[in-house]
Parts: sequence; structure tokens; C-alpha cells
Amino acid sequence: MPTIKDVARLAGVTHAVVSRILNGDKALRVRSETRERVLAAAAELEYIPHHAAKALRASRAGAIGLAVHDLSNPVYSEVIKGAQEAINRHRSVLMLADAAELHRDAATFRRFVASDAIDALLLLPAGDDSDAAIAHSASARIPTVLVNERSAEYQSVSADEHTAGMLAVRHLADLGHREIGLLHLDGATQRGADRVDGHVAGLRELGLELDDRWVGDGGHEPESGRRALLRLAENGPLPSSIVVHSVQAAVGALIAARELGIDVPGELSIVGFHDMPYAAYLEPALTVVRMGLREMGAAAVETAMRLLDGQTVDKQVKVTEPEPRIVVRDSTAPPRASSPRGGSPAR
Repeated sequence: MPTIKDVARLAGVTHAVVSRILNGDKALRVRSETRERVLAAAAELEYIPHHAAKALRASRAGAIGLAVHDLSNPVYSEVIKGAQEAINRHRSVLMLADAAELHRDAATFRRFVASDAIDALLLLPAGDDSDAAIAHSASARIPTVLVNERSAEYQSVSADEHTAGMLAVRHLADLGHREIGLLHLDGATQRGADRVDGHVAGLRELGLELDDRWVGDGGHEPESGRRALLRLAENGPLPSSIVVHSVQAAVGALIAARELGIDVPGELSIVGFHDMPYAAYLEPALTVVRMGLREMGAAAVETAMRLLDGQTVDKQVKVTEPEPRIVVRDSTAPPRASSPRGGSPAR
């Protein structure tokens, strides 16, 4: 573990100056450049003052951080609500942060974590390099929980994504569809992979395989979903139905279908993932796979609190109540008897 002398050596000052700066001595008169150099050196070495290390977190800050990549994403807002409800029961505070900003100013983030300003960090990963960097920095100092994600490396809380993927396919199959396309999530997330695995498993129950003609990257925003469906249409006839692994992207798919003059659900049935309040008010109202987002946020807080109390917690916590279920609305219906859109052969 780095010492105060290591920080002083790197910053080019005495260890007494380092001590007074890190302890916020207002009587100390040093140039702002010197102060910044000392703080940067402490962050680079990930130095924790001896008194903080000795305390071994006996006293808590009473706050948990929650880092997300898109504060405007309504799916994340549901997770946040669940986390807020849970943390209120512990008489603690939830501190919200933009994950991209944390990654952009990594030195400041490391100083923040090392200062014991938060007791634990919850991270909703998006599947890019910043997730690993943030989780690595935080987990070295405080309990860190990945939320809405399954991880073998870090503590995680997730939903049953595989079952959810199968449910969407089974719903369409029960309506009589055998042409079932897929617009999957973007980013290298395990939840995205689990949904695809569930989708493929559902197709195999029907004696079908995933048809590459009807697979695209739907992303997680309306515009990315819109573009994805338009690209599929450019490549040939669309299937009679499609599963979109994001409710936001499913909105975009509905818009694209309207632009193409395709009737939903008469010519194309669409299923989205996660149930948002607006899904019931779309035209047509969107059929979705509903999962316990609020319950996931609450479970992440409870997991962090148990870790802080020194309790044993499963590495991968799966939220099983409520179970994933289909909420049927107007965007899905049986396929027309004779479809001009082509078919997916059994293989």
C-alpha cells in the first residue's frame, strides 16, 4: 500500500505538506498548482490516509453511489426508483452520477472513492470499456454491485433474461408466427447475450433457427430501433413478427413500420422489452416482456448493505420475484393466412 512519503516523492514536496493538504488544513499557504499536484499524485497512487485505512469503514458516510450511462433512459429511472425506496428504509442517501463523466475524469473519481464519501457503488453498465474501469477502481475500495447485469467478476444483481427472451418468442409462436425476427441490444453486456440465448432457445422449441436476414442491432433508443428495422426492410421481405430487446428501440420500430406503410400488427407483430408507462399509450399499444426493474434496484441496495455489514452474499443475485411475464397489447396478433413477406425455413 502506498505511503504518504510515496505521494510526497511523486509530487515533489515534503510529506508534511502532503498531510496538511489531504487533511484540508486551511492555514496552509501553498500555490494552487502544488495542491493539484499533490491531489493528482495521491489519486495516481490510490493513496488512502492511514486513519481511513485503520478505521476499516467502522464509520459510514451514509450514502451509496449509483452510476448510470443515460440518465434520460426510462428503464434506468425505474431501477433508480427501486433503489431509492430501498435506501430510504436504511435511512441513507442515494447519490446519482453519470458513468461516462466518472470515466472521463478517472483521477477525480478515484479521489472521491478513496475519501470515503460513499459506502458502496451501484453501476448500471452499458457494455463499453468505461464499465470495467469504473468497477475496477471502485471495487478496490468499496463494495461495488453491477445492476441489471450478470457478472462472474463482480458482485451483480440481474433479472432472468434468458427466460424473458424465450417468453417473447413463445408468445409470438402461440399466435401462430413462425417468422420471428430479432433486434438485439447494442453493447457487450451479459444481459444482451442472455436475451439472445433465450430467443434462440425459443426458436429451437419450434424447430427453427435464427435467420440472419431478420437480425439487426436495435440499440436502446428510438432512432436506433427505427434505423434497424429500415435496414432489415432494405435487405428483403420482413418476417411476420419481430422481437425488439429494448422498449425504446421498439418505439422506433413502430415508427419505421409506419414509414414503410406496414400495418402493425396486421402485417408485422412487434414485442418490446420492459414495460414503461407510455407503452400502453402508443398506437398501437406495445406488447412487452415485463421484468422487475424496481425490484432489481431495491435488491442492489440490499446487496450492498449486506456486504457493508460483512454478510455473505451470492456473487450473482438473480431477481426472481416478480417473474418475467408477457403483457399483451395491440402490437401483436396472429399472422395473416397468406403472408407476402417470405418465411423462415425449419432447419
